[in-house]
Amino acid sequence: MIRTPSRVMIIEGPFKITEQPLSPISSRYDADFFLDLIPDYMDMVYPVHPVITENELRTYVLAIDTDVEVRSFLYAFGACTLNLTRLGSNRSESVLHNIETLMNLSIESMRPAYSSFHSSVMRAVQAGFIHNCLMTLQSSDAAFYYMRDAISCIQLLRIDNQETMASLPLPERARRQRLYWQAFIHERFVAILDYRQVILPPLDALPEDDPSIPIAVHEGFNQIIRLFRLLDPEFMRNWLGNQGRITSAWVEAKSRELEGGDETEHHGLAFLSTMQRADLAITREWLRTLVWRLAMSQTLLSSRSNKECLSLLFPVRLSQSLRYQVTILSREDIEVHGSSIVQKLFEITDTIADVLIHVPAATLDETSHRIDDYLFVLDFVLQFPTLDRTRRGILMDKLERLQSMFPEVCSTTSSPNVPGGLFDMQSPSDDPWYQVAQSKIGAETMVMGTEGVVAEAEVQGHGVPAPLGVGRPLRPDRGMQKAAWNDISRRLGMATFANS
Repeated sequence: MIRTPSRVMIIEGPFKITEQPLSPISSRYDADFFLDLIPDYMDMVYPVHPVITENELRTYVLAIDTDVEVRSFLYAFGACTLNLTRLGSNRSESVLHNIETLMNLSIESMRPAYSSFHSSVMRAVQAGFIHNCLMTLQSSDAAFYYMRDAISCIQLLRIDNQETMASLPLPERARRQRLYWQAFIHERFVAILDYRQVILPPLDALPEDDPSIPIAVHEGFNQIIRLFRLLDPEFMRNWLGNQGRITSAWVEAKSRELEGGDETEHHGLAFLSTMQRADLAITREWLRTLVWRLAMSQTLLSSRSNKECLSLLFPVRLSQSLRYQVTILSREDIEVHGSSIVQKLFEITDTIADVLIHVPAATLDETSHRIDDYLFVLDFVLQFPTLDRTRRGILMDKLERLQSMFPEVCSTTSSPNVPGGLFDMQSPSDDPWYQVAQSKIGAETMVMGTEGVVAEAEVQGHGVPAPLGVGRPLRPDRGMQKAAWNDISRRLGMATFANS
């Protein structure tokens, strides 16, 4: 197929050529349309996908009417740029239509791999851009296909071969290395999300220093690589089902790696934009959540552990940290990272909800703080337009579960609407999370009181209350407790997020 400014010649066989006009849909995406997208691309896409430069894009636009492969790439460039830069109120139905139309045009015009096929950086990036759009559209099977298509193109470029790469000038070597690592990161993310095997091993080193790109882009990209390199073969084996090697020592070691601390890493942070910092902060917390979930799967957690990574309450503390992060960062700094960052936030928020539901706090005051932090984070996540209906439904179902756990207390001394009475917030004994918690906490399960906590064994073990000052709490003011309970109930009841 060969394109001219107004017509396309379709080669139907070895000798037969037919000529057809370009469709009105494709012809309206002209050179000016793509030129107008380049500034947004450089500001918000290139820093996290630093492969195709501004000069290359402008060169491609000049060839839009004469090179079908270039035009096919530009369709994908346009779709991905709109997908990652049209945020909030700017993400209109018209924008969504353009994203899907451009993506489909790119797919339709992509040259098949005939016998004369040769891979290129442009072709690999095109498949990656299509993958990005399909992930946002929740088309996971098609997205996986184009991610693997990009990986195939990258493997054909032999980026992992030192002899092949040695013949290239430094800027070209470095950008191909960044292309490889970009695919590595996306494949690891999809493997975690959809429980799939990975095929790309890490390169032996980070991308070479490249003076042709801004230092902030170089440093920010390297920081993300360092995080995803922690998803090593052992981690992936554990995540995908071979969990016999998960030990407390492994959890602690992986958690220390995620905490960072390398002097070079800290030095690099000084160059980063708030957009890059947002990606790093949320990705790090997401990875810490994954490690915690692996520890939970092996019942390695305890509410009394002095090691955060082995504490049942780690997600509660995470909600406080996440609330702080999203307060100091703009929504645009976060939303620009697309559906992947929304998925990470969903995983974190969902885990926090599970802990709130299944691991009760020691006091109503602590419960109130937990609920407040959680509702703030939940509200923030539900406002993302790219959060799909299924995940939104999961979060809303868990909110409803929390609401049912805190019915408003009647004005009488006791209320039949409060399960187990006002002072008993333990999860049902048949709850699997409760069983995990009990297996770790044992006889020291705490019961609630506003002025202190007491081990259950001390108040029930012999049927005789312990004397004041010997592990027994002062008698709480029931009126104050009722007011505190009802305040939690009202806050949860008002959190309908109907407009999210």
